[in-house]
Amino acid sequence: MGVSLNMYRVKQKRSKLGIWLEKHNKDTDWLTQTTGIEKKTVEELASNPNKSPRMIAIRKILYAVKSVDPTTKVSDLWDMN
Repeated sequence: MGVSLNMYRVKQKRSKLGIWLEKHNKDTDWLTQTTGIEKKTVEELASNPNKSPRMIAIRKILYAVKSVDPTTKVSDLWDMN
């Protein structure tokens, strides 16, 4: 009868970064701990497709995600204009 939490996750807005995290079974807590970036910032980057991180955050996040999937590129995580 109860609704699982996963049903709610599907409806969440996700950025490319958020989709990458889900695909690789990682969460924003993992990314926060791995990069040292503030939790609020990581959550915003994972949920808001219009949010662009600063270059230092891009470097830290890319370093962290490449430890999980070395083939990941910046364009897999953000639309670089």
